[in-house]
Amino acid sequence: MNPNLLKSLWAVALAIGLSLGGTALIKANKVTTTSVERTPMPVAATVYTLQPAFTRDANYLGVIKAGSDSAVGFEVGGVLTDLPATEGMRVSPGDVLAQLGTDRRQARLDAAAAAYRRVMAERAQAEARAERIALLVEDGSASQQNYDDARFSAQALAAAEKTADAQRQSAQLELDKSTLRAPYEAVVAERMVQTGAVVALGTPVLRLVTATGREAHVGVPADVARRLVPGNAYTLVLKGESFSTELRSIRDDLDPITLTVGAVFDLPASTSVAVGESAVLQIAEEVDSAGGWLPISALLEAPRGLWDVLTITPDADGRHRAQRESVEILYTRGNEVFVRGTLANEAAVVASGLQRISPGDLVEPIFDNAAPNTIAAPGS
Repeated sequence: MNPNLLKSLWAVALAIGLSLGGTALIKANKVTTTSVERTPMPVAATVYTLQPAFTRDANYLGVIKAGSDSAVGFEVGGVLTDLPATEGMRVSPGDVLAQLGTDRRQARLDAAAAAYRRVMAERAQAEARAERIALLVEDGSASQQNYDDARFSAQALAAAEKTADAQRQSAQLELDKSTLRAPYEAVVAERMVQTGAVVALGTPVLRLVTATGREAHVGVPADVARRLVPGNAYTLVLKGESFSTELRSIRDDLDPITLTVGAVFDLPASTSVAVGESAVLQIAEEVDSAGGWLPISALLEAPRGLWDVLTITPDADGRHRAQRESVEILYTRGNEVFVRGTLANEAAVVASGLQRISPGDLVEPIFDNAAPNTIAAPGS
């Protein structure tokens, strides 16, 4: 026999012997680490309780407004010569805000005052003349016609005096109106013209907002507005802080853009807030939709916008197994969700740790409170 062939056969026989020996050794030393049936996995559980409706916190956005927000201007026209009011300045009633040039109005007032004094003197002279003629009529030195002429002349001058006095007062009023004064305690929000501008009658010069008396204007749906009661207290959230405020009034018209009804709330005087800031009205609303509350950790994402949960149901041998059910989220509140779906009332649901189990696995439910006496089977 060929020596090389003999060596090859011995090598093959040796390899086969080593392989069979290794396999036998592995089988001899192998320790079984898994059981035929898995031990039930302890899981946190909760009970799904079906209810006909739920309460949600509805938030409606509003804006802070001043009790009075107005653009003020002169009742007469002229050249703006002085504008002492600056943006952000607080003013009191009667404080000077702006000034028009007064040269022409002062001249007109002087002329009207002089005309008034002249007519007043003429009236006094006519009345004295009428009195003298009256004495002459008594002794026959003057006729009744002369007395009537003097008397009626004095009456005409008395009427002319009233006219001159009215013209003098009108000139004085125009001169006074050349100074713009604060109508109420306010803050200057905006200067709309600058010194040297020619302003016409009624042209806005300054925008004033009241220093106090803030209001919250909130738009709410018409059905919500019908449930609000003026005079009752409601919760507003402003700059992250909640406080109670009184509803002053509800408007009767519907905003054609937002399709909401305006509700006006009076803010407490101590509230520090700027005009234009946002405010949120919080109202608890009851929604007529059947479902139940579950922790958000009990949800598994599913296709088509739905979610799944794992219920704990007994099998034919009475052992607890996880079973998949589909639900739809209706409302989220913190770490809870209100859902509806294929869940039965009083069904036990896996509350957390869903990544550790799969549908069909044996589980051992652990309830936060006392465990229910029984866990309902599917369809019971």
